[in-house]
Amino acid sequence: MLTTYYHPHISGLTLYFQRLAEEYVKLGHDVTILCAQHDKSLKSTEVIMGVKVIRTPYLVKINKGMVLPKIIFDAWKPLRKADVLHNNLPSIEALPVVILAKLLRVPVVTTYVCDITLPRFFGSKLIDKIIDINHHLVLKLSDTIASFTIDFAKHSRVLKNYYKRTLEVLPIVELDKKNILKIDELEKSPHPRIGMATRIAADKGIDYMINALPNIWKKFPTAQLFLVGTINAVGEERYLEKLQPLFDKYKDKIHLLGQVSPDSMPYYFKNIDVLVVASTNSTEAFGMVQVEAMLEGTPVVATDLPGVRVPIHTTGMGEIAKIADSEDLANRIINVLNKKKVYPKDALAKFKKQNVIKTNLKMYNDLLENH
Repeated sequence: MLTTYYHPHISGLTLYFQRLAEEYVKLGHDVTILCAQHDKSLKSTEVIMGVKVIRTPYLVKINKGMVLPKIIFDAWKPLRKADVLHNNLPSIEALPVVILAKLLRVPVVTTYVCDITLPRFFGSKLIDKIIDINHHLVLKLSDTIASFTIDFAKHSRVLKNYYKRTLEVLPIVELDKKNILKIDELEKSPHPRIGMATRIAADKGIDYMINALPNIWKKFPTAQLFLVGTINAVGEERYLEKLQPLFDKYKDKIHLLGQVSPDSMPYYFKNIDVLVVASTNSTEAFGMVQVEAMLEGTPVVATDLPGVRVPIHTTGMGEIAKIADSEDLANRIINVLNKKKVYPKDALAKFKKQNVIKTNLKMYNDLLENH
């Protein structure tokens, strides 16, 4: 399995592959993860929850991407033993590994999670184009292509060219409830509590959420915003600088909780009144945190992005807001807070872990039977 980032890095892209790999190990499969050594202090090889992790050192970082010249050598041995190579795109290092897999006659599955749109800087559009070409080549060489939703596949800048041969395979979404930890700052705060579970990044629309707050306060003066996720995200320094004056202005109403323990997330989702996914472009293609919140009975307001709107359309647990529109976002949040609706327990049946794993394994078995 090939992915740019892996544990301890936290993002939807990373958690998707981590959960999948660990579930395969529980079922008795041998799983090797090839990824970047994004932090030089991380071990080059280790076993995490039964998953063998091989980290390749990077030569240079380009925003969140990395150049990994050694990846082809690190991939040689595990690929020779592999039944299947599963890629997690976006990943600029996937192409040479896929070519090697084809030479070794190893079937290739590629899950295309999202498009890449870098923050604007000199040369960023050219880099976006190069990444798109890279991904086109990977998809052309792939035996099976998967996406979290066909809705996203039809509208993706890249994947729309392949959507007719794309399978809809949902990610595993679950919360560990063995040792739930409280979040004191959340527990002591008044309602309504608005949540965002995301790293601070330009494509996440945090500025639109903050600018929606004054309209929300007209109806709910005690409303508070609780942000959970990485504050100093890689490649997002300029965006954090842009947000800082807003954080300072509303410091009594906005709570930056940072990266909290996974044991605290069930408490977080259960004790907010609404979760907001305010993403502004197709680097967000699903938003697993939506389903995590829904599993705790918490409704969601999400922007009208392909793929991102699917959980709400499927379950009815929330409202869809216009993209990059603070006024509409505020209105949708107010609507949800006013309703206080109780949702049916079977609304999330489609997202049950057992069903998702079964679909993934069927995808592999069908590929191997026809390869």
